[in-house]
Amino acid sequence: MRYLLQRIGQFIIVFVVVTFVVMCATRIGSKDVVRDLAGGTVGDEVIAKVEADYPYLDKPLVIQYGYWLKDMVTGNMGYSYAQSQSVIDMFQQRLPSTFFIGFWSIFLGLLIAVPLGIYSAYRRDGPVDRVASYSSFAFISTPPLVFAVFLLYFVALKIDTFPVLSNYIAPWDSPVEHFKNFFLPSLTLGLGLAAVWTRFLRADMILTLQSDFIMLARAKGMSPRRILYRHALRSSILSLITSVALQLSGLVGGAVIAEQFFGLAGIGTRLVFAVQQNDILVIQAITAVLVVVVVFVNLVVDLLYAVVDPRIRHARALG
Repeated sequence: MRYLLQRIGQFIIVFVVVTFVVMCATRIGSKDVVRDLAGGTVGDEVIAKVEADYPYLDKPLVIQYGYWLKDMVTGNMGYSYAQSQSVIDMFQQRLPSTFFIGFWSIFLGLLIAVPLGIYSAYRRDGPVDRVASYSSFAFISTPPLVFAVFLLYFVALKIDTFPVLSNYIAPWDSPVEHFKNFFLPSLTLGLGLAAVWTRFLRADMILTLQSDFIMLARAKGMSPRRILYRHALRSSILSLITSVALQLSGLVGGAVIAEQFFGLAGIGTRLVFAVQQNDILVIQAITAVLVVVVVFVNLVVDLLYAVVDPRIRHARALG
Protein backbone atom coordinates (compact mmCIF):
# COMPACT_ATOMS: atom_id res chain seq x y z
CA MET A 1 0.00 0.00 0.00
CA ARG A 2 2.83 2.34 0.88
CA TYR A 3 4.52 1.62 -2.44
CA LEU A 4 1.30 2.29 -4.35
CA LEU A 5 0.81 5.64 -2.60
CA GLN A 6 4.39 6.60 -3.46
CA ARG A 7 3.80 5.79 -7.12
CA ILE A 8 0.57 7.80 -7.17
CA GLY A 9 2.41 10.76 -5.65
CA GLN A 10 5.14 10.47 -8.28
CA PHE A 11 2.51 10.32 -11.03
CA ILE A 12 0.83 13.52 -9.81
CA ILE A 13 4.16 15.37 -9.68
CA VAL A 14 5.21 14.19 -13.16
CA PHE A 15 1.80 14.98 -14.65
CA VAL A 16 1.68 18.51 -13.23
CA VAL A 17 5.27 19.35 -14.18
CA VAL A 18 5.08 18.01 -17.75
CA THR A 19 1.67 19.46 -18.60
CA PHE A 20 2.56 22.85 -17.09
CA VAL A 21 5.82 22.99 -19.06
CA VAL A 22 3.88 22.13 -22.24
CA MET A 23 1.40 24.93 -21.51
CA CYS A 24 4.27 27.38 -21.08
CA ALA A 25 5.87 26.17 -24.32
CA THR A 26 2.67 26.75 -26.29
CA ARG A 27 2.67 30.36 -25.14
CA ILE A 28 6.22 31.08 -26.32
CA GLY A 29 6.14 33.54 -29.20
CA SER A 30 2.35 33.86 -29.05
CA LYS A 31 1.26 37.50 -29.31
CA ASP A 32 -2.46 36.75 -29.08
CA VAL A 33 -3.37 33.50 -27.30
CA VAL A 34 -7.07 33.96 -27.99
CA ARG A 35 -6.53 34.30 -31.74
CA ASP A 36 -4.14 31.34 -31.78
CA LEU A 37 -6.69 29.24 -29.97
CA ALA A 38 -9.37 30.35 -32.40
CA GLY A 39 -7.32 29.14 -35.36
CA GLY A 40 -5.41 32.23 -36.54
CA THR A 41 -7.14 34.26 -39.23
CA VAL A 42 -10.76 34.27 -38.05
CA GLY A 43 -13.57 36.76 -37.65
CA ASP A 44 -14.55 38.76 -34.60
CA GLU A 45 -17.47 36.42 -33.88
CA VAL A 46 -15.12 33.46 -33.37
CA ILE A 47 -12.78 35.56 -31.24
CA ALA A 48 -15.71 36.60 -29.07
CA LYS A 49 -16.82 32.99 -28.71
CA VAL A 50 -13.35 31.87 -27.62
CA GLU A 51 -13.18 34.70 -25.08
CA ALA A 52 -16.59 33.67 -23.74
CA ASP A 53 -15.63 29.98 -23.55
CA TYR A 54 -12.22 30.62 -21.99
CA PRO A 55 -12.34 33.91 -20.03
CA TYR A 56 -9.14 33.08 -18.12
CA LEU A 57 -6.71 33.36 -21.07
CA ASP A 58 -5.59 36.85 -20.02
CA LYS A 59 -4.66 35.70 -16.53
CA PRO A 60 -1.22 34.48 -15.33
CA LEU A 61 -0.11 31.05 -16.53
CA VAL A 62 -0.49 29.44 -13.11
CA ILE A 63 -4.15 30.46 -12.96
CA GLN A 64 -4.71 29.35 -16.55
CA TYR A 65 -3.20 25.98 -15.67
CA GLY A 66 -5.50 25.66 -12.69
CA TYR A 67 -8.57 26.22 -14.86
CA TRP A 68 -7.30 23.80 -17.50
CA LEU A 69 -6.54 21.13 -14.88
CA LYS A 70 -10.02 21.51 -13.39
CA ASP A 71 -11.54 21.04 -16.86
CA MET A 72 -9.38 17.96 -17.50
CA VAL A 73 -10.41 16.34 -14.22
CA THR A 74 -14.08 16.90 -15.05
CA GLY A 75 -13.66 15.43 -18.54
CA ASN A 76 -13.71 18.68 -20.50
CA MET A 77 -10.63 18.59 -22.74
CA GLY A 78 -11.63 21.65 -24.72
CA TYR A 79 -12.49 22.42 -28.32
CA SER A 80 -10.38 22.67 -31.46
CA TYR A 81 -11.64 25.74 -33.31
CA ALA A 82 -9.12 25.10 -36.09
CA GLN A 83 -10.79 21.73 -36.84
CA SER A 84 -14.29 22.58 -35.55
CA GLN A 85 -14.20 19.51 -33.33
CA SER A 86 -14.13 18.81 -29.61
CA VAL A 87 -10.97 17.22 -28.29
CA ILE A 88 -12.97 14.30 -26.90
CA ASP A 89 -14.39 13.57 -30.36
CA MET A 90 -10.88 13.82 -31.80
CA PHE A 91 -9.64 11.17 -29.37
CA GLN A 92 -12.58 8.88 -30.10
CA GLN A 93 -11.90 9.19 -33.82
CA ARG A 94 -8.10 8.92 -33.87
CA LEU A 95 -6.94 7.11 -30.74
CA PRO A 96 -7.92 3.57 -31.87
CA SER A 97 -5.62 3.72 -34.91
CA THR A 98 -2.62 4.82 -32.86
CA PHE A 99 -3.41 2.29 -30.14
CA PHE A 100 -3.47 -0.66 -32.53
CA ILE A 101 -0.31 0.49 -34.33
CA GLY A 102 1.49 0.60 -30.99
CA PHE A 103 -0.03 -2.66 -29.73
CA TRP A 104 0.79 -4.69 -32.84
CA SER A 105 4.25 -3.10 -33.11
CA ILE A 106 5.08 -4.32 -29.62
CA PHE A 107 3.51 -7.71 -30.34
CA LEU A 108 5.49 -8.20 -33.56
CA GLY A 109 8.68 -6.95 -31.92
CA LEU A 110 8.37 -9.45 -29.07
CA LEU A 111 7.29 -12.23 -31.44
CA ILE A 112 10.60 -11.81 -33.29
CA ALA A 113 12.88 -10.84 -30.39
CA VAL A 114 12.05 -13.46 -27.75
CA PRO A 115 12.74 -16.68 -29.71
CA LEU A 116 15.61 -15.11 -31.63
CA GLY A 117 17.25 -13.71 -28.50
CA ILE A 118 16.91 -17.02 -26.66
CA TYR A 119 18.31 -19.08 -29.53
CA SER A 120 21.16 -16.63 -30.16
CA ALA A 121 22.19 -16.87 -26.50
CA TYR A 122 21.85 -20.66 -26.47
CA ARG A 123 23.87 -21.06 -29.67
CA ARG A 124 26.27 -18.22 -28.95
CA ASP A 125 28.66 -17.36 -31.80
CA GLY A 126 26.86 -19.79 -34.08
CA PRO A 127 25.64 -18.96 -37.60
CA VAL A 128 22.19 -17.83 -36.42
CA ASP A 129 23.70 -15.69 -33.66
CA ARG A 130 26.09 -13.98 -36.07
CA VAL A 131 23.36 -13.26 -38.60
CA ALA A 132 21.03 -12.01 -35.86
CA SER A 133 23.74 -9.75 -34.41
CA TYR A 134 24.57 -8.14 -37.75
CA SER A 135 20.91 -7.84 -38.70
CA SER A 136 19.88 -6.31 -35.40
CA PHE A 137 22.69 -3.77 -35.63
CA ALA A 138 21.56 -2.84 -39.14
CA PHE A 139 17.90 -2.55 -38.09
CA ILE A 140 18.76 -0.42 -35.05
CA SER A 141 20.71 1.93 -37.32
CA THR A 142 17.84 2.18 -39.80
CA PRO A 143 15.16 4.80 -39.03
CA PRO A 144 11.47 3.83 -39.30
CA LEU A 145 11.18 6.18 -42.28
CA VAL A 146 13.32 3.80 -44.35
CA PHE A 147 11.28 0.79 -43.27
CA ALA A 148 8.09 2.62 -44.23
CA VAL A 149 9.38 3.43 -47.72
CA PHE A 150 10.67 -0.12 -48.22
CA LEU A 151 7.43 -1.79 -47.08
CA LEU A 152 5.28 0.63 -49.03
CA TYR A 153 7.18 0.19 -52.30
CA PHE A 154 8.28 -3.44 -52.19
CA VAL A 155 5.31 -4.95 -50.35
CA ALA A 156 2.18 -2.81 -50.57
CA LEU A 157 2.68 -1.83 -54.22
CA LYS A 158 3.84 -5.29 -55.30
CA ILE A 159 1.50 -7.50 -53.31
CA ASP A 160 -2.25 -6.99 -53.51
CA THR A 161 -2.79 -8.56 -50.09
CA PHE A 162 -1.93 -5.36 -48.23
CA PRO A 163 -3.51 -1.98 -49.10
CA VAL A 164 -1.34 0.96 -50.07
CA LEU A 165 -3.48 3.26 -47.93
CA SER A 166 -4.73 1.63 -44.76
CA ASN A 167 -8.09 2.22 -43.11
CA TYR A 168 -9.09 1.76 -39.51
CA ILE A 169 -11.03 -1.48 -39.16
CA ALA A 170 -11.65 -2.83 -35.69
CA PRO A 171 -10.50 -6.41 -35.08
CA TRP A 172 -13.95 -7.38 -33.81
CA ASP A 173 -15.54 -6.16 -37.05
CA SER A 174 -13.25 -8.06 -39.43
CA PRO A 175 -10.09 -9.72 -38.05
CA VAL A 176 -8.69 -10.44 -41.52
CA GLU A 177 -9.15 -6.90 -42.83
CA HIS A 178 -7.84 -5.49 -39.56
CA PHE A 179 -4.68 -7.56 -39.99
CA LYS A 180 -4.23 -6.46 -43.61
CA ASN A 181 -4.58 -2.76 -42.75
CA PHE A 182 -2.38 -2.73 -39.66
CA PHE A 183 0.33 -5.26 -40.51
CA LEU A 184 2.64 -3.00 -42.56
CA PRO A 185 2.30 0.12 -40.33
CA SER A 186 2.99 -2.03 -37.28
CA LEU A 187 5.90 -3.84 -38.94
CA THR A 188 7.42 -0.44 -39.77
CA LEU A 189 7.94 0.14 -36.04
CA GLY A 190 8.16 -3.50 -34.94
CA LEU A 191 11.36 -4.28 -36.87
CA GLY A 192 13.36 -1.66 -35.01
CA LEU A 193 11.88 -2.71 -31.68
CA ALA A 194 12.67 -6.35 -32.37
CA ALA A 195 16.31 -5.49 -33.09
CA VAL A 196 16.72 -3.61 -29.79
CA TRP A 197 14.96 -6.26 -27.72
CA THR A 198 16.86 -9.12 -29.33
CA ARG A 199 20.16 -7.61 -28.26
CA PHE A 200 18.88 -6.92 -24.73
CA LEU A 201 17.55 -10.44 -24.26
CA ARG A 202 20.58 -12.12 -25.81
CA ALA A 203 23.00 -10.27 -23.50
CA ASP A 204 20.99 -11.07 -20.37
CA MET A 205 20.44 -14.69 -21.39
CA ILE A 206 24.17 -15.24 -21.93
CA LEU A 207 24.89 -14.05 -18.37
CA THR A 208 22.03 -16.09 -16.92
CA LEU A 209 23.09 -19.29 -18.70
CA GLN A 210 26.46 -19.01 -16.92
CA SER A 211 24.83 -18.81 -13.48
CA ASP A 212 25.18 -21.50 -10.82
CA PHE A 213 21.48 -22.36 -10.70
CA ILE A 214 21.51 -23.07 -14.45
CA MET A 215 24.53 -25.33 -14.01
CA LEU A 216 22.66 -27.11 -11.23
CA ALA A 217 19.57 -27.54 -13.42
CA ARG A 218 21.72 -29.05 -16.16
CA ALA A 219 23.37 -31.38 -13.65
CA LYS A 220 19.92 -32.59 -12.58
CA GLY A 221 19.23 -33.58 -16.17
CA MET A 222 16.58 -30.99 -17.03
CA SER A 223 15.81 -30.62 -20.73
CA PRO A 224 17.34 -27.62 -22.53
CA ARG A 225 13.87 -26.32 -23.41
CA ARG A 226 12.79 -26.29 -19.76
CA ILE A 227 16.02 -24.65 -18.66
CA LEU A 228 15.77 -21.95 -21.33
CA TYR A 229 12.10 -21.05 -21.07
CA ARG A 230 11.27 -21.76 -17.43
CA HIS A 231 14.46 -20.75 -15.63
CA ALA A 232 16.80 -18.70 -17.84
CA LEU A 233 14.15 -16.61 -19.57
CA ARG A 234 12.39 -15.69 -16.32
CA SER A 235 15.64 -14.47 -14.81
CA SER A 236 16.63 -12.55 -17.95
CA ILE A 237 13.39 -10.81 -18.83
CA LEU A 238 13.56 -7.78 -16.51
CA SER A 239 15.66 -5.70 -18.92
CA LEU A 240 13.31 -6.62 -21.75
CA ILE A 241 10.26 -5.51 -19.74
CA THR A 242 11.98 -2.23 -18.89
CA SER A 243 12.87 -1.61 -22.52
CA VAL A 244 9.30 -2.26 -23.63
CA ALA A 245 8.04 0.37 -21.17
CA LEU A 246 10.68 2.90 -22.20
CA GLN A 247 9.86 2.48 -25.89
CA LEU A 248 6.22 3.49 -25.39
CA SER A 249 6.85 7.21 -25.45
CA GLY A 250 9.01 6.81 -28.55
CA LEU A 251 6.23 4.91 -30.31
CA VAL A 252 4.28 8.15 -30.69
CA GLY A 253 7.05 9.61 -32.85
CA GLY A 254 7.20 6.43 -34.87
CA ALA A 255 3.43 6.38 -35.18
CA VAL A 256 3.60 9.74 -36.95
CA ILE A 257 5.67 8.13 -39.72
CA ALA A 258 3.49 5.01 -39.95
CA GLU A 259 0.29 7.05 -40.02
CA GLN A 260 1.59 9.46 -42.62
CA PHE A 261 2.92 6.82 -45.02
CA PHE A 262 0.01 4.41 -44.74
CA GLY A 263 -2.81 6.95 -44.49
CA LEU A 264 -4.07 6.16 -41.00
CA ALA A 265 -5.67 9.05 -39.13
CA GLY A 266 -4.15 8.75 -35.67
CA ILE A 267 -3.02 10.80 -32.70
CA GLY A 268 0.52 11.19 -34.04
CA THR A 269 -0.46 13.07 -37.20
CA ARG A 270 -3.03 15.10 -35.24
CA LEU A 271 -0.32 16.21 -32.82
CA VAL A 272 1.87 17.35 -35.72
CA PHE A 273 -1.00 19.38 -37.20
CA ALA A 274 -1.80 20.82 -33.78
CA VAL A 275 1.79 22.04 -33.35
CA GLN A 276 1.78 23.56 -36.84
CA GLN A 277 -1.51 25.35 -36.16
CA ASN A 278 -0.61 26.15 -32.53
CA ASP A 279 -3.82 24.37 -31.53
CA ILE A 280 -3.10 24.83 -27.84
CA LEU A 281 -5.81 22.74 -26.21
CA VAL A 282 -5.19 19.78 -28.52
CA ILE A 283 -1.45 19.84 -27.77
CA GLN A 284 -2.09 19.98 -24.03
CA ALA A 285 -4.72 17.23 -24.13
CA ILE A 286 -2.59 14.81 -26.18
CA THR A 287 0.39 15.47 -23.93
CA ALA A 288 -1.71 14.82 -20.83
CA VAL A 289 -3.02 11.53 -22.20
CA LEU A 290 0.49 10.41 -23.17
CA VAL A 291 1.81 11.20 -19.69
CA VAL A 292 -1.01 9.19 -18.10
CA VAL A 293 -0.40 6.21 -20.42
CA VAL A 294 3.38 6.17 -19.95
CA VAL A 295 3.20 6.53 -16.16
CA PHE A 296 0.47 3.88 -15.92
CA VAL A 297 2.46 1.43 -18.03
CA ASN A 298 5.55 2.03 -15.91
CA LEU A 299 3.47 1.28 -12.81
CA VAL A 300 2.31 -1.98 -14.40
CA VAL A 301 5.92 -2.81 -15.27
CA ASP A 302 6.99 -2.23 -11.66
CA LEU A 303 4.29 -4.63 -10.52
CA LEU A 304 5.45 -7.17 -13.13
CA TYR A 305 8.94 -7.00 -11.67
CA ALA A 306 7.57 -8.42 -8.43
CA VAL A 307 5.76 -11.18 -10.32
CA VAL A 308 8.81 -12.18 -12.36
CA ASP A 309 11.38 -11.88 -9.56
CA PRO A 310 10.16 -12.84 -6.05
CA ARG A 311 13.20 -11.13 -4.52
CA ILE A 312 11.80 -7.74 -5.53
CA ARG A 313 8.42 -8.62 -3.97
CA HIS A 314 10.08 -9.61 -0.68
CA ALA A 315 12.23 -6.45 -0.65
CA ARG A 316 9.16 -4.23 -1.10
CA ALA A 317 7.32 -6.10 1.65
CA LEU A 318 10.20 -5.48 4.04
CA GLY A 319 10.39 -1.80 3.00
